[in-house]
Amino acid sequence: MRLTKKTFAAVASATMVLFAVAAQADEVGPAAAASPNSVVNEAARWIGSGNMTGRRGPWCAAFANFVLKKTGHAPLDGETVGDVLHYGLRLREPQIGSMAVVSTSYGREGHVGFVAGVNSDGSIRLISGNWSHRVSDTRIARSSVVAFVAVP
Repeated sequence: MRLTKKTFAAVASATMVLFAVAAQADEVGPAAAASPNSVVNEAARWIGSGNMTGRRGPWCAAFANFVLKKTGHAPLDGETVGDVLHYGLRLREPQIGSMAVVSTSYGREGHVGFVAGVNSDGSIRLISGNWSHRVSDTRIARSSVVAFVAVP
């Protein structure tokens, strides 16, 4: 099936409606795991918050783990960005709700967050912990993404 602009717009519109309905339902817990947006919705609830994970030092992966647990998904094996790379299947393209490992000034695998959207210029909308010491909704250049990892 060829994806036309009209089909893409319809899918994007339906996704936004589902996102809004799910946000209103305030999904948490194991039942929310069935929704691909459950991790995005849960992560979005914390935007603006400081570190709620209790982890000292870098806490972006700890935040991802926190969200995975809150939504009934299997947790990471640890709480580092490297643990994300061994968590799920690698994806060629971003998917809403997948995790993106991002290169930063701290290193090639310096940050992780949840893909909340893909902008028209190809950049990624990422919700993550410990971006400026807060949970943030940030635009990330596609060229900065090291890997997209599916949330099983």
